[in-house]
Amino acid sequence: MPETDQLKPETNILSSSLLVGLFNQITDDKTLVVLDMGLASAASVNFFGQTKCRLQFTGLIEPEIEKYNDQELTHDERVALFKQELKPQADTKIDIVLFWDIFCYLSAPAITALLEALTPNLHARTKAHSIGLLNARQKMLYSEYGVNAIDQLWQQPISSNQPRIYPHSRHDFGRLLSYFTIDRSCLLSGNRVENLLIINA
Repeated sequence: MPETDQLKPETNILSSSLLVGLFNQITDDKTLVVLDMGLASAASVNFFGQTKCRLQFTGLIEPEIEKYNDQELTHDERVALFKQELKPQADTKIDIVLFWDIFCYLSAPAITALLEALTPNLHARTKAHSIGLLNARQKMLYSEYGVNAIDQLWQQPISSNQPRIYPHSRHDFGRLLSYFTIDRSCLLSGNRVENLLIINA
């Protein structure tokens, strides 16, 4: 697993070896559909504004994310809750999903429900990016993320209360993905790893 450059605090820019793998399907005549699980960042808006793109921010990564982990919810209720937030259109097929670190704040049942809610809008060439903990016992940096360039992540520390972290081992995470599989991974600073995800054949 190769290691990327360390975080540069003065610019909040983090080198990424995997982002480029998301964008090799971009063509001049295709409108890219991108789903970003975070808040709208200026970096991502500026980056995707240079392409033919439909960009949707869900804002799911926030303190209120804990509601999806409610143990009283049934699986179907969790799926319905995610669909209510995502508001997917039946005829929309997503090309890129930017999960960022959302899986760190979701329990195993919540991850399963989120992916089930998304599945009808995925296609065989959908790709995704996620950031997770390298060591599940260590602390996760609480940050907002965006795409600064084809090989650069943008990161901004968040000062509000961090949601509860749900550690998942690499083995468990791979099993939970179900619809996706980890194609490649690279180490990041701060006990993190970035993953390029592709659809399970």
